Amino acid sequence: MPARTPLTCLACLLAACAAPPGTAESEVPCGIVDCAVGEDMLIPDYTPPPDFGKADREGVEDTLRQNTMDGVLDAADVLDLFDAAGQRVGRAEMRVIRDALESTDFEVTDDAVRTALDMALVANLFEHERTALTDDDVLTYGGSDLPEAVQEFVARARLNGAIAYDVQEVDEDDGELVWNPYPSTTPPVENMTFEYTEVTPAALLADLNDTTTIYNRIAGTETAEYCDAAGDCQDYQRARYVEQVGGTGGIAANYDEVYHPDIYARGTQGQRWANNCAILSDGSIHCLPAARRSVIQDLILTNPHLSRCNSYAGYEEGCRHLLYHGHIDVRDGVVTGVEMSGRISKRAARGRATFIDPIGLLEAWGFELSPSLRLRFGNTTAGTPLRDVERHTVTETP
Repeated sequence: MPARTPLTCLACLLAACAAPPGTAESEVPCGIVDCAVGEDMLIPDYTPPPDFGKADREGVEDTLRQNTMDGVLDAADVLDLFDAAGQRVGRAEMRVIRDALESTDFEVTDDAVRTALDMALVANLFEHERTALTDDDVLTYGGSDLPEAVQEFVARARLNGAIAYDVQEVDEDDGELVWNPYPSTTPPVENMTFEYTEVTPAALLADLNDTTTIYNRIAGTETAEYCDAAGDCQDYQRARYVEQVGGTGGIAANYDEVYHPDIYARGTQGQRWANNCAILSDGSIHCLPAARRSVIQDLILTNPHLSRCNSYAGYEEGCRHLLYHGHIDVRDGVVTGVEMSGRISKRAARGRATFIDPIGLLEAWGFELSPSLRLRFGNTTAGTPLRDVERHTVTETP
């Protein structure tokens, strides 16, 4: 892997998007060369989280028994339970804490419940995420107001075992990425800032009612010629655009393997966002820009890129955990489709992980949902996961 280099000149990178740069193949944008993962790409290394101090389920249960001998479970007792769980709170340990809060064997104080929810919300996150979510004035990573209903929904889902996962995680046995087969390489800059990719009910409504914004809409492809410094030339395909005015309030699929001179171009239906979406650890919903290219122009953007995990110096704290990734379709401001990606659907069905309920979260945000909306799953070869509305989760079928 090459040495990590800083993003010192975004203007230079943007210029590279406007015209094919350089002579080295690694500098030629995706679409002129193959949009495949290359050996020289800046793909983040995965650093496993610390395991020291980790207890098993029985250890947390022992702490619970000791701390409730007085007949009360209070906030201090809950903090002891999380401390007993160690640096990483597993699903089994989290469920011990949840079950304790629902127990009738002892008195559970209101402060105990509140403390457990607050601790569950930030469990296993990076320190910069924890800081953002514990500020007095809590905003989304994109800078929007974070509704209390959303914070409560996410906290309860996490307390019920919903995982916050690092898309960089690698399986120790086979060395493959755990949560998705594609890497994340792009920092939160330009059309991949959290502000640009965040989707809220207000953002959809504003886009639906927009009658003045002028932009390029993808309208097909055209042939162009690229010549390197040695004078060797080749034909390639690039996106063809038409000028369009006004928004659509829509989110729809968009995929191609051609070069995109305009990374802010909208999709063929005039949509600002592609339907490749994710829920970040704060509960905010984000979808890829419709062109599915970033200023880096290294790959076709996929769901893991929404984590913003990257190898560029100065952007280490851009990385976020995900609670869900998949496809969300919106037409005229109304959510018409929600699908969990295949790999996480499979893990849920096998009981290997519990995830947040994306439809319930959309409701908590106040999105308008189609009456026929149902949660779809990208891979059901291992069974169909169960949407547990009461627990705010998606989990294995009993």
